Amino acid sequence: MHNMEVNKEAVRELVEQALTLAADYGDEVEAAVRAAAEEPLDSARAERLYRRLLGILRGVDSADLSGNDRAALVAEIDEEVAHIVNSVERPAATAATSSVTPQTKIEFVEKNGLQPHPVRPVPFYNGASVPMEEGYVDVEDLTLWPENARLELHVAEFRERNRRDPDRGELVALMQGEINLPSLNKEDPFELLPLARSIARRGVERPPIITWDGVPRDGNRRIAASLLVLDRPEFNNEEKERAKWIKVWRAPEGTTEDQFDAIVVALNFEPEHKLDWPEYVKARLVCRHYEMLYERLPGLATPSAVTKLKKETAAHFGIIVSRVTRYLRMVQWADDFEQYHVEHGQDAAAVRYRTDDIFQWFYELDAGKGEEKLTKQIEVDEELKGVVYDLMLDTLDSGVQVRGLYKVVGDPDLVKKVYDAGAIREESKSEALTLIKDALDEARRKANTRRKLGFEEDLKNFVERFGARAPDDWETVDTELLLSAKRVFAASLTAVEGELEVRRVHGDTASE
Repeated sequence: MHNMEVNKEAVRELVEQALTLAADYGDEVEAAVRAAAEEPLDSARAERLYRRLLGILRGVDSADLSGNDRAALVAEIDEEVAHIVNSVERPAATAATSSVTPQTKIEFVEKNGLQPHPVRPVPFYNGASVPMEEGYVDVEDLTLWPENARLELHVAEFRERNRRDPDRGELVALMQGEINLPSLNKEDPFELLPLARSIARRGVERPPIITWDGVPRDGNRRIAASLLVLDRPEFNNEEKERAKWIKVWRAPEGTTEDQFDAIVVALNFEPEHKLDWPEYVKARLVCRHYEMLYERLPGLATPSAVTKLKKETAAHFGIIVSRVTRYLRMVQWADDFEQYHVEHGQDAAAVRYRTDDIFQWFYELDAGKGEEKLTKQIEVDEELKGVVYDLMLDTLDSGVQVRGLYKVVGDPDLVKKVYDAGAIREESKSEALTLIKDALDEARRKANTRRKLGFEEDLKNFVERFGARAPDDWETVDTELLLSAKRVFAASLTAVEGELEVRRVHGDTASE
């Protein structure tokens, strides 16, 4: 009896400490603690609550704790929680409270002119009708579903390492990559950041499906990404507001597990048969939007103004700026390609279809550096451009071939093969393609030879420069640089010794 009273006193002290700190940890903590103080919780809820409270009070998440210290503290908390939970009689856990902290009915709010209403027609999933209500909710009122198959392995590993289930906040942290599990070496394991950027721009477009008390059976990833928008400083207030209020479909109280299973199976197993837009179509839409902004530019098209237009275009389509730049260049060359062939009598529709098929080649056309780029060369050589465009129309069969052409046309000995291929392509496309492949192979061999010769020249310079260095010359060199030099020298020496040994075995080693 005495021990029971001691345990009850411990609970009272814990509750008082938690209520004192509730202002720092939010209304959710305070409400949970007051509920626990007013009436006994079932064992599962009590364990989660007291473990979380003790974790907060003892600083288990402190960055100052080492791994061993944190493990020891977690074990100590687990032992104390067991004593507290066993100090009073507790009601049996219900099915709803066995895996997540229970909530009351999740309430809808009027938002964007939408009043809560029944979904019509009644949704039908995998042979089962499930009546739903549609409305807006605060995403922070939703609780991720720990039994979600997407999270199964991560929850199991968390449980094995921490000897408990993750709480509500930890489920979100698992999805957002903030809890780094040893077997999951990823910063963004569920690729939430790209989804978060899309939600910040457009909101959650497909409503998650939630239980009566706010647990999502479909849409956990969308919800975690919305919370990421709220947490990250890179998103502005307008974007955060868009992510905070999301439209959901709420199943009625009493929806059976069979009905929820039908929803999960239908939404995750049945293909949507969605056909993505071709890259050619996306690029042209991006270019049209950029050109519209460019035409509205009030002043001069300075580099900073052009960069701003590209950023606005990127934000409009939810892509990165470098992709806008790439699309602009590709469409420029694609338009030039089409114009050339139409002017030379080709059917306009056939040329457009071919341009669509090989659109990625217009990125490869810009391979190389500076003036060696093929695009630089065909800008000033109409004859060369015509030959390259003709070969791209009906002879070349790989973007890799287009990428390597700049090395061929930059070599006076090899460029003739390109012109020869252009001359015979109408008679024999196979022979023309063979000429191009031969030219590409020869260009690669020459590049390898030049690289080897350059390496030999570098090695000679190295011997000449460092062979006569006095020891005190090294005294002024930065320590980090010396360490880097040591690493490089050691690796190079190993390679040299290996090569010399091979030559010794074959009897072709010069005297050292």
